[in-house]
Amino acid sequence: MNVDTIKIELIDWITRLKDPSSINKVLILKKKLNTKKHSEKKIFGSGKYLIDYISDDFNAPLDDFKAYQK
Repeated sequence: MNVDTIKIELIDWITRLKDPSSINKVLILKKKLNTKKHSEKKIFGSGKYLIDYISDDFNAPLDDFKAYQK
């Protein structure tokens, strides 16, 4: 697939979006891509839509490392 084909598919996908939440996410992504690249400044809340789910046992110890946790 070449770049032009991918662009056309992306434009087609965006035009079929109906959900306001999805459209808002695309607009946020567009805004982020238009900002200065390689910005070292950390922005609070910038990863808000990057993670959809974290399990309840995320911080639980892993069984593989029990031998090292004495």
